[in-house]
Amino acid sequence: MKKYIKYIILVVVVIALIVGYNMFRKNKNRPEWRTDSLSNGNIREVVTASGSINPYILVEVGTEVSGKIEKLYKDFNDKVKKGDLLAKLDTEILRTSLEASKAELAKAQTSAAEAKLDLDNLRELVSKNMAAEYDLQKAQFRYEQATHSLTTARLNQQRAQKNLDNAYITSPINGVIVARSVDEGQTVAASLSSPTLFTIANNLDKMQITANIDEADIGRVKVGLPVEFSVDAYPAIPFAGEVKQIRLNPTNEQNVVSYSVIIDADNPGHLLLPGMTTNVTIIIQSKENVQRIPEAATRFRPSKEIWTLFGFKWSDDLIMTAREKAMEEFTKQMEAQAPPQPQVAKAPEGKIPEGKAPAGKAPDGKAPEGRRPGARRGGMAGGAPAGAAPEGMPNPAMGGMRRGGMSMIWVLRDGNPVAKMVRTGISDGAFIEVIGGVDEKDQLITGVNFKDAKQAAAANPMSGPPGMRRF
Repeated sequence: MKKYIKYIILVVVVIALIVGYNMFRKNKNRPEWRTDSLSNGNIREVVTASGSINPYILVEVGTEVSGKIEKLYKDFNDKVKKGDLLAKLDTEILRTSLEASKAELAKAQTSAAEAKLDLDNLRELVSKNMAAEYDLQKAQFRYEQATHSLTTARLNQQRAQKNLDNAYITSPINGVIVARSVDEGQTVAASLSSPTLFTIANNLDKMQITANIDEADIGRVKVGLPVEFSVDAYPAIPFAGEVKQIRLNPTNEQNVVSYSVIIDADNPGHLLLPGMTTNVTIIIQSKENVQRIPEAATRFRPSKEIWTLFGFKWSDDLIMTAREKAMEEFTKQMEAQAPPQPQVAKAPEGKIPEGKAPAGKAPDGKAPEGRRPGARRGGMAGGAPAGAAPEGMPNPAMGGMRRGGMSMIWVLRDGNPVAKMVRTGISDGAFIEVIGGVDEKDQLITGVNFKDAKQAAAANPMSGPPGMRRF
């Protein structure tokens, strides 16, 4: 008998060891909640983009005549004033053309004078019947032809003079030369298009940035918003600007639509150079020292796999039920915090104040036309629209909106996850502003730390895409 008892005890001990080992392994591999808490800090809602820096006015100086560059008077980075001589072309051929046009003009003037003399003589002879009318008409035609030739000669001289003047390239504006495209001795041809000799920026004290904003963000960008930007040349120096213009002409590259936003920026010390690439941050909203929670807390949603790993009972309507309960709790909390409404004086029982009628009835005791007696306008007393929330409270129908809306989060209470509704404000992607609904002692669930890779792989497919996590 003692022998059997010994075997029984041995079997019980083995079973206990197996059970204990399994429980130990289960507890060891059991995942843990990843939590965070309410904090105070700054939140900025921003739109980021890249852009390029350019001067306000960038003028390309060319030449209207062809020829060889005889002399350059200005170089890169030289400051110029309007009318300053920049370069000179070889003028030998142009001066020859001008002298030829002057000779042609003198010849035309002589021909015109001769034709005028012949015309006057023939008029006098015809008046004395000493010449034929036909000769007078021919003299008139020759005079008119000589006059036209004289006009053409004058225009040719003006053209030759203008071409000679254009051989002296001058600055059209005050500014700084940022580019020079020719050298002395180089030949430029202006027969088809005007070649660019210099590029002049009007002012480097103020620059403008052209930033490409995606169509998903352009609706939040407004003229006058502050801008922060940086350049790779000075990564430690912050620069500031302001949105000046939103251009309506879209650009489409590989089915990505973007709009050009022009940003004004000061250029102290001329650190910003034309053509620099910038990293632009447009500040949409900014709040300092506000209550905030991690954005991950509003994105966490439980799944059947996660609930099972923690040993909780799962049901298909768990999230819906938790949301309704959280909304009721939030509504009660907001009603308790709302200021008391002023009391309305009541008339003695059975009496109606003079000149007034019961709600929903006309003064003569009849219901207004088109309404049933006792019906409420909009489904809510006082004329509020159906489904509206009490004054000072967010509408539940707006839940899940980032700005001024509501989000559902999960907090730990005695080790159990409980849903909670919070009123949220602006978000910067990492943190979201909390206007109400969260206590400092709340442990916010932001995710799950898995100790087993298989558990993480099994739970991940049920977590859903980020867009399906928000309520």
